[in-house]
Amino acid sequence: MSLAAITLAPAPSSRRPHALSSGFTLIEILVVVVIIAIVASVAVISVNALGRDTEVSDETRRLVGLIGMVHEQAEMEGRDYGLRLEDERYDFLLFDVRRNDWLPIADDRLLRPRELPAGLRFRLRLEGRDIVLRPPTDRKQPRPPHILMLSSGDLTAFEMRIQREDSDHESFIDGKVDGELVVRTVDEAAP
Repeated sequence: MSLAAITLAPAPSSRRPHALSSGFTLIEILVVVVIIAIVASVAVISVNALGRDTEVSDETRRLVGLIGMVHEQAEMEGRDYGLRLEDERYDFLLFDVRRNDWLPIADDRLLRPRELPAGLRFRLRLEGRDIVLRPPTDRKQPRPPHILMLSSGDLTAFEMRIQREDSDHESFIDGKVDGELVVRTVDEAAP
């Protein structure tokens, strides 16, 4: 062999031929994203189909608890309380004997005005008639309450419904004159 032949041969490369890359391709990432989206969609559809709307039942329990507590408080204190409903909110009021007027309750965290979660609405029936629930024109001067919790232990008889808009998710609260509160779901209310 000649010296020229040895020097003309290509030198071995320091790089490895076609080293394996250590990452994901764009297609692999897109496939994973599509699979996650499909699984999430199925989960959301199944939750809605199974009716796991807890806001209606949570608000029902909260309101029943508050009405029961205020009813007992009215008897113990010898004062008259009221509940004023609007389409999407409610307020507890206290009757001021000196002013002969219903006043909002101030400085009480439990009896503060409350908003219903988005999409929930009240419906109210008193003495067999549907009541139109409108907000007062002046919030500083509230209108009289719909439901009275009197110091004598009496309660205005009422039928209240808390419902999700555009849905059959609802619950019913029936208030009896003696202060008993009966809660029914939509399944129990059906004839």
